[in-house]
Amino acid sequence: MPGTFTPAQMYDHELNARKGWPSPYAVDYKAEFASTTGLYAGSVVTLDANGEFQPGGTGNAMAIFLLQNPSDFDVLSDVGNIAGGVGSGLVAAGAYELQTTEFVADTYAPNDTLTFASGADAGKVEKGTVYADPIVGVVSSGQSDSEHNASIKFLAFWPVWLPPTA
Repeated sequence: MPGTFTPAQMYDHELNARKGWPSPYAVDYKAEFASTTGLYAGSVVTLDANGEFQPGGTGNAMAIFLLQNPSDFDVLSDVGNIAGGVGSGLVAAGAYELQTTEFVADTYAPNDTLTFASGADAGKVEKGTVYADPIVGVVSSGQSDSEHNASIKFLAFWPVWLPPTA
């Protein structure tokens, strides 16, 4: 009996923990997806009014970095399989260093601050301005090539949470 969908390749969209995860003290969160459009492992999401993951965010919404693609078999059941129906992510207030494939192309240097991208890039991080934008991360070692495919880039950062001031 053939399946009904094709999951993404694991190396196309990734969130990798370089330090601090897994840990019994790490802050993670699980929820259903409000929409799967434009969401991938490594995406930055927030919770909507129903407590579901939505791409990007604004204002005071806590950032969460997705660990799974919405089409991964541990999130979405295919024919004859069982899955929990929820995704999970690492909360920006946690103490870890992460790498994501989901960032807007730019030149990133250590200590650059990151915010939510918007529009077509919602779900990605981009450079942000402290106190003007919600800051969701600080670049650590910057960009690097993927170990699986040199055409895929990673951005390494420490997640933080600093909402904008009024």
